[in-house]
Amino acid sequence: MFEIGGKKIPSSLAELVAPERTALLLWDMEYAIAPNAFNYKELLPKLQELSALARRIGVPVFYSVQTGFDLLKEEAGVWVRIRMKRAKAADPSQLLNEKDDPHDREIVEELKPQPQDVVFRKRRPDGFVGTDFDLVLRSKGVKTIVIGGVATEGGVEGTARSARNLGYDMVILKDCVGSRNRELHEMALKLMEQTHFDIAAASEIAEIWGRK
Repeated sequence: MFEIGGKKIPSSLAELVAPERTALLLWDMEYAIAPNAFNYKELLPKLQELSALARRIGVPVFYSVQTGFDLLKEEAGVWVRIRMKRAKAADPSQLLNEKDDPHDREIVEELKPQPQDVVFRKRRPDGFVGTDFDLVLRSKGVKTIVIGGVATEGGVEGTARSARNLGYDMVILKDCVGSRNRELHEMALKLMEQTHFDIAAASEIAEIWGRK
């Protein structure tokens, strides 16, 4: 550990992800989003193994689930336009034809949350906007968030930046994040690495946690 001004600062990955200071966040691993990632089949078993290990050693596991605003009553104009672009809609009224299947918001069976896990719903591609995520993390004494899930260029990057701005250390699981767009995924990973986020493979974290 480094020390300055009475603060202890991790000086290695092992210190950064020590179980007593760390949480694991599985981002948007629900049916509507995760299986669309180009590398879904590769990242899924790694997240299974890492989340199981986290539980065994007492690292809290969090899940985010996307919940949309009602288009007519609640949604902001900027997000209406974004939703139109995603749907390639020429008029916002076309979005009213979209059907919401409750199954889409369920976490994939392979990563089914366990009773001790925390599942929180969010409205934006950022785990801290309009949620109690920050409050729960602080109540558990969490200082480092290890994040994996979909999409790299969306909620993963957005949450990582907000978390760092709030004072959390962030570790991005480079082989456990994905997107339906490989190019955007690679760009986002490169950007996060070059803007000094900590990047690690799931095996590196597992090796550290396996010592406990």
